[in-house]
Amino acid sequence: MFPSLRNINRGDHSTTTSHILRFLLLLQNPSLLLIRIRSISSSSSSISISSSTNHTSSSSSSSSSSFVVSYLMNSCGLSEDRAISASKKVHFETSSRPDSVLTLLQNSGFTKPYISKLISTRPPFLLADPHKTLKPKLEFFNSMGLSGLDLAKVLSGNPNILQRSLEKHIIPYLAFLKSIVHTDKNVVTSLKRSPWVLSKDPGKVLALNIGVLRDQGVPESNITKLLLTHPRTLLINSDWMKEIVEEIKGRDFDPVQTTFVLAIHVLASMKKSSWEAKLDVFRRWGWSEDEIRTAFRKQPFCIMTSEKKIMAIMDFLVNQMGFSSSLMAKHPNVLLYSLEKRIIPRCSVIRVLVSKGFDKKKFCITSILVIAEKSFLEKYVIKYEQEVPELMNAFQGQLDMLSITTG
Repeated sequence: MFPSLRNINRGDHSTTTSHILRFLLLLQNPSLLLIRIRSISSSSSSISISSSTNHTSSSSSSSSSSFVVSYLMNSCGLSEDRAISASKKVHFETSSRPDSVLTLLQNSGFTKPYISKLISTRPPFLLADPHKTLKPKLEFFNSMGLSGLDLAKVLSGNPNILQRSLEKHIIPYLAFLKSIVHTDKNVVTSLKRSPWVLSKDPGKVLALNIGVLRDQGVPESNITKLLLTHPRTLLINSDWMKEIVEEIKGRDFDPVQTTFVLAIHVLASMKKSSWEAKLDVFRRWGWSEDEIRTAFRKQPFCIMTSEKKIMAIMDFLVNQMGFSSSLMAKHPNVLLYSLEKRIIPRCSVIRVLVSKGFDKKKFCITSILVIAEKSFLEKYVIKYEQEVPELMNAFQGQLDMLSITTG
């Protein structure tokens, strides 16, 4: 509290004189000494109390965070890492409100995986008012025919929906959507395909893109079909939509045909690098630029087939079955079929028939692959089963196709 004589002797002369005078003054006035002691004691006490308060606050915060992490893991099904991350975005000291929210979700058909996904993405939902904020929205979707696991998939797929106003956004936008797809059932189908149809201000974007298609003469039925099967295509930037439409028109697509909107979806879904990679695969199989152009116009989705699948199908049909590569360019639907489940079983039947003396020219490979399974069985298996009993085994994959000679 006071400097020692040793320190005084070693200190600066002016500082030493000051300390000595202050010391003598305090000795001559005991009341001042008492005040000084109390002052120092009070200051020390204050510091001690402040430190204790900070420790208590830190301890309380840590305890609250641990409680939230534990709740997120045990009640919501989050992993420890996700729970720790989510706990930074939501704070509560009792489980009353979160329990009410979880009970509402469970009663609405949400299973734990969907609850986990929803809360992991938007932790603050645990503190939403279950009766005033959440329940009215869930009931509205139920009234449209969207409920149970389907509703859980939609809302966990795009949790932002629950943040939107029911009266100002959800109801008017779905009414707009219904004016295009005509029924609640179709609205639900579109939502299930892409929950992002109800993302931020989609009505404005959707309306602009639909206007672009209408200006090109695309029939309403095809616009509806696109909205039901590939709704996200209509949510792209409207300037980009105009660019795609112009490119599609330059490839001689007819706006009246369904392939026009399918081609829009393909170009909107693919990166330019992926597009060029697919074209290179076709070129390696000898397709000319005109053949590629024709194939894309006939079946736009052939460009979306993976490079691995294209190579496997072309290798089988051209190298093993002996068909012309150009034939596949004329019938690009073939590239959409399953090699294991459709192409090989049917080709196995044809190779058995050819090995038994049937004229290969009688079998049009594209017709064989395109027709429905029941028709194929009746026309090529059941019809000849009396003469060639092994046909069904060939179709079911019980014969080694590569061991069958073609004669």
